[in-house]
Amino acid sequence: MPFGHLVLSISVGLALPVVDLSSTPATIATCFAPENDCAAFAIRAIDRARHEILVGAYNLTTGSGIVEALLGAKGRGVDVRLVADRTAPCQRNSGIDPLARAGIPIWIDHAARIAHVKTMVLDSSVTLMGSYNWTAGAARNSEDLNLVASPVVGAAYAAHWHERLAISSPFNRREDWCRIASGAAEQSATEETRR
Repeated sequence: MPFGHLVLSISVGLALPVVDLSSTPATIATCFAPENDCAAFAIRAIDRARHEILVGAYNLTTGSGIVEALLGAKGRGVDVRLVADRTAPCQRNSGIDPLARAGIPIWIDHAARIAHVKTMVLDSSVTLMGSYNWTAGAARNSEDLNLVASPVVGAAYAAHWHERLAISSPFNRREDWCRIASGAAEQSATEETRR
């Protein structure tokens, strides 16, 4: 049977909240690493943000251009805010310190065992999401990064970001978190070198 147009309809019963996109159009673009430059894909989206970027980060390092793009966004007046995993400040080449020095508010999600999100909500209507960490090492992995242009999806991810923010603690100094999470950070740093 030749392949023409493929229409896929999936109905899944999930616990609330569920985002219903049936009446709202969404535009989706995808990037797959290592075949494509997903850091550049993310940077293009960051560079288009004009008002706000809400970042959720399991891991965030310098060297991929993503931290640098977030700093550039802050420099042009975009409200950039970050909720990160407790081990993120302790990573080798962590992007947390340069972001904090630039005045970007950072909170540490210590309530979850692992804050494993890799998301950015840009201007409330564009969401970056997928398995792709905001790290230089992610480019060498088999990863996915999706850009979803949808106010409905953006609102859902922003709401989740704010829920995590409400139970997170402000980041002030790297030493405060790395002393607490030193064992986990060492293990995570070892894992990062493998990624």
